[in-house]
Amino acid sequence: MNHLKLNKSDYYIIVPFISVLVLIAIFMALIQLNYFDPQKLQSKDQLISVVATSAISPDSSIEIGAYIDNIYNLSISNKTFDANGWVWVTWPQKIEDFFQARKLTPDKWLNFANEIDNWDFKLEQFHDAPIKLKNGHYRQGFKFSGHFYISDISFYKFPFETLKIPLIFELTDLSEIKTDESIHDLYLIPNQSASGVGNYIDLSGYNTVAFNIFSKTHVYGSSLGTAIMEAKPISTNQVIFQTTYKQSTNSAILTQFLPLTIVMLLVLLSPMLSSSLWDVRLGVPPTALLTLVFLQQGYREQLPNISYITFIDTIYNCCYFAILITFILFLWGSNKINLASKSEKALLIEKIDLIDRRFQLAILAIMIVFIILSWIRINYLHP
Repeated sequence: MNHLKLNKSDYYIIVPFISVLVLIAIFMALIQLNYFDPQKLQSKDQLISVVATSAISPDSSIEIGAYIDNIYNLSISNKTFDANGWVWVTWPQKIEDFFQARKLTPDKWLNFANEIDNWDFKLEQFHDAPIKLKNGHYRQGFKFSGHFYISDISFYKFPFETLKIPLIFELTDLSEIKTDESIHDLYLIPNQSASGVGNYIDLSGYNTVAFNIFSKTHVYGSSLGTAIMEAKPISTNQVIFQTTYKQSTNSAILTQFLPLTIVMLLVLLSPMLSSSLWDVRLGVPPTALLTLVFLQQGYREQLPNISYITFIDTIYNCCYFAILITFILFLWGSNKINLASKSEKALLIEKIDLIDRRFQLAILAIMIVFIILSWIRINYLHP
């Protein structure tokens, strides 16, 4: 076993590699902690979930429903999508009197909060004027078509990310009215039973998994200079119609993880080669490293420019470390065999092969634990 002791030539190989690995590990840890990125500007706006709407007075509430017929032209890099469908609102006589006194029509106070590109936005009324229903309420509807913005896209779990596409409606009237009453004092209530989605909402590469409706209170970080709010931040009701998509797990495994798994199996199985085949063994880690670089570039082209590390990035980083450590082991073993005398080589090869088998099991166990902990961490920080 004395032949396995480190000598001066071993230190010339191991110390530089270990130093580089330690520096890389520290660097990657700092990246995970966002040490190098500037602190993100925090918006003053707040979104507060409305837990229950049953206690809200019907005389001060406007009911809204939406049927999303089509979602298309999704652009992940621009965080935009196109959609068309129908939206309708109903309100009681008391609110109709409020609107009549201020000459407000639904197209003025119903705001598509995440709408963009007004030049291409279409909004067609069902009726020339709101109609009165048998129960005394008023109703107006619209057919809409336009471009919309997705404010929150998270790729932390890529390629198992969840994509949430919202249509957001708010009550908004920023006209200068000298009165204590404002449309922002009214409530926007979702019509849960009649709202839904059509047959053309599926997106290429994703599975449509859910349609949800949320009620929130949007507290703006500004009064927008309007006198009626007495310089207080504007607070208005908001209803979100959200369609949820998920990447196909089968597709992610076959396209993203299967090639990576095969390459890493070749690396992890390479210690089973006898250390006497040192020239063959030394060629495996560099070849695998180059292959992983090309594989990583392939999936990175599917993502926009993001400022954080995804789940699959973490796995690739783990694989890079495993490949480098394997290369150090092979380099050390080949150097020991090359310097050993002929009478010592047979016993030395047997002992190095034993170390290789133990290393093989250890590095596999460490990688599995690291990947599991990384997935738990991502799910805890970004549920």
